[in-house]
Amino acid sequence: MRQKRITIHGKEISYYESRDNGHPVVMVHGFSSSSAIFIRQLIDSVLSYQFRFIAVDLIGHGNSEYPDNPEKAYTLKGLSKFLIDFTNELKLENAVYVGHNIGANIILESFKELNNPKGFVMLGSAPLSNPMDEQTFQSTALIKLFSKAGLDSSEVHQLASYFVEKNTKYPDFIPEIIRKADLKTREFFFESIRNGDYDDQHSIIKSLKIPVAVYYGENDQIINFDYLNSIEIPTLWRTIIQVIREAGHIFFYENPADFNVSFEAYLITAFN
Repeated sequence: MRQKRITIHGKEISYYESRDNGHPVVMVHGFSSSSAIFIRQLIDSVLSYQFRFIAVDLIGHGNSEYPDNPEKAYTLKGLSKFLIDFTNELKLENAVYVGHNIGANIILESFKELNNPKGFVMLGSAPLSNPMDEQTFQSTALIKLFSKAGLDSSEVHQLASYFVEKNTKYPDFIPEIIRKADLKTREFFFESIRNGDYDDQHSIIKSLKIPVAVYYGENDQIINFDYLNSIEIPTLWRTIIQVIREAGHIFFYENPADFNVSFEAYLITAFN
């Protein structure tokens, strides 16, 4: 696994790549996060031997630079344009796209501009209706925390606690990547959602002709499973949401043994 840099929209963008060739798998993190969240897939010897994993730090996150126009860059459409330009710069085609949290929403918003995607994987995420249905999340208190522009130390740790199962210690690096993300991301993103500045993603996912895999941590504290399970996804892989046991919102980090085996099976299906 190597860390690389590229210029997008005039800013230095950081990403990790597991190898130079092979079937590309583009991984997009979510709110106040970074590509580091996917470390247990990037270094998995079985997965990285078979596939070319590319995990990007979104603009304003991780080791990527901040934008000059955050009010535009941090909207769903702005982040969608960023992803499209990133994949075009790397000349990616025939890739599987994997999104955690709002990473999946960014991919859905980008979908019609991506170069012949082979598959789509949602990790701890749900398509956004327009207007947004608050039932997407488990509580309105979560929305208030996620949309707050600045977070004090106690709120950083509160947010970090939602990444894992309730009453479970979160990984030490989670508060660090939350602090590293631009404080303006949450405020501008949710403002754009409230303004309806995005496409209805229920319609998008219903129109997809490629296999869609949906994964959920059994004890996720953020996404409402009943809401997610009610969404019509005609090409849902194995016709059911894949639930990873004894894990929370970052189940792919908490329980990589179970997730990676299933993820490998999906990728083999998508590329064949």
